[in-house]
Amino acid sequence: MEKKTISEKLKNALLQLELTEKEILCYLTLLEFGSSTIQSISRNSGLNRVTLYVAIDELKGKGLLSETKKGKRRLFVAESPDSLKKILTKKRNALHAEEKVLESFILPTLKAFDIQQENKPQIKFFEGIEGIYKVYDDYVLKYSDVISYGSYDSVLKVSTEKEEIDFFPELVKRKIFFRSILENTELNKKFAQLSLGIMHTKFLAPEQKISADILIFGSTVALISYDKVVATLIEDESIAKSMKMFFEFMWEKL
Repeated sequence: MEKKTISEKLKNALLQLELTEKEILCYLTLLEFGSSTIQSISRNSGLNRVTLYVAIDELKGKGLLSETKKGKRRLFVAESPDSLKKILTKKRNALHAEEKVLESFILPTLKAFDIQQENKPQIKFFEGIEGIYKVYDDYVLKYSDVISYGSYDSVLKVSTEKEEIDFFPELVKRKIFFRSILENTELNKKFAQLSLGIMHTKFLAPEQKISADILIFGSTVALISYDKVVATLIEDESIAKSMKMFFEFMWEKL
């Protein structure tokens, strides 16, 4: 009874080294009986020959068994139990390689999909004219310093002159300093005159066109397409900072 208990413990321990039960039985049989033919191993272990050939090939690959010849007979010999250390070494090396793949590829790739990642840019989408108004009401108007590129020619594809003019008193009320680079069109010049004292405006060269609005405020960039009537907010400090630098460069050139 005691021997059976020890054998079960040993078997369970060897299973943790990723040996199969058949490999364990074959290996222990060879340790107990010494070099043996396939027939002897089968007789002493109770395993059939087909199963044994599979187990022997696996044990050879793990460095736990070797093969010799005596005359025409093939003999199989169990390697020293110390050879089991090679299995652990191989497992450690494989684990180290997996850790490197995890750290250098898997985690960075998965984090790129993780919207909760702390340093990942936060992106929000808004659809329709109400979505665009929401961007202004809930985000833009909460900042005291706003810069933008755009054109009222594009805005009036979905809005009206009255809606845009009614926006100016809100800027005054909230003391927002608004600077804009606009297309050089008659409509934009008209709005520049209407917004004197509220917005500071500069114009592109007549041949330069803008088909969408870009607004930068705080650490956020808003991209607004009036053709598709959608707005995208990108909340990221580095992106906003880069866009501000580009705006200031253009502002000084105009």
